[in-house]
Amino acid sequence: MRVSAGGTGFNAYYVFEPVSPQPASAPLVVMMHGYGDYDGYANHQAFIQHTVRKGSVVIYPRYQTAIATPCPGPYDSEPCLVAAVEGIRGGLALLQSEPSRVQPDLTKAAYFGHSFGGILTANMLNRWATLSLPTPRAMFLDDPHDGGETGQGEPSLDATLSGIPASALVQCHSGATGVIAEPGKSISSCNAIFPKLGHMPPENKNLVMTYDDAHGQPALSSGHGVCDATSAALQNIDAYDWNFCWKTFDAMRSCAFEGTDCESGVGDTPQHRSNGIWSDGTPVHALKIQKQAPILP
Repeated sequence: MRVSAGGTGFNAYYVFEPVSPQPASAPLVVMMHGYGDYDGYANHQAFIQHTVRKGSVVIYPRYQTAIATPCPGPYDSEPCLVAAVEGIRGGLALLQSEPSRVQPDLTKAAYFGHSFGGILTANMLNRWATLSLPTPRAMFLDDPHDGGETGQGEPSLDATLSGIPASALVQCHSGATGVIAEPGKSISSCNAIFPKLGHMPPENKNLVMTYDDAHGQPALSSGHGVCDATSAALQNIDAYDWNFCWKTFDAMRSCAFEGTDCESGVGDTPQHRSNGIWSDGTPVHALKIQKQAPILP
């Protein structure tokens, strides 16, 4: 994996490319970090590495340089959205300006957003056409949340999300002990986003939930940040990374781009629900999958 950094300030970005072998072109993945996670990319390092090794280029916008720079969270999220878009454009420009680099296939673009980055991702893809972003074919939101300081129900979301293409595949994940488990937040996270996706056919959208599972070791948490993991010494990588986050996002992209592996990333199927088995043969707690909100523990 080749790692490049570019841009300045909150318009900075990282670009990750597959090498050895290096394809001439590859599908594009944009990954968005959560609020305040602006110091490098460690929290998503393992997810990024896996995605690149599966044959995609990844752009990781920084969009922040400090807690309230350039945006004070949900009080005014727009500057962070603008910064993220500039980071995406910068990453694309870097790749496209050097023929020796892996060229992003803009017809195969997928987006992942965690927490506040999930809210920004939903808004960006709602406006993808006017922002001149690559057409979203798949979107995975991991416990999206604007922080709740200005009210419940994710008020930082656009009033409507009808700009997200109805043909895109969407998965929104809420952990049973994540955002919606916090006092007064049952209408937040994916329960706020999903009702705004009424223009999408049911077969293209999935509302999913993970649960805590301490049957074996390491115990699996459904708290905020299920898809966070570093790759240093395999720290924090667990069965939910392999069998939920990575498997599902891989399958969503395969389904959207090639029409394959749909059963593992879309719909209420055994393959999609499965999170693998513990070493004694006991199934890991399966996903709960719905087509309508609210989803509750």
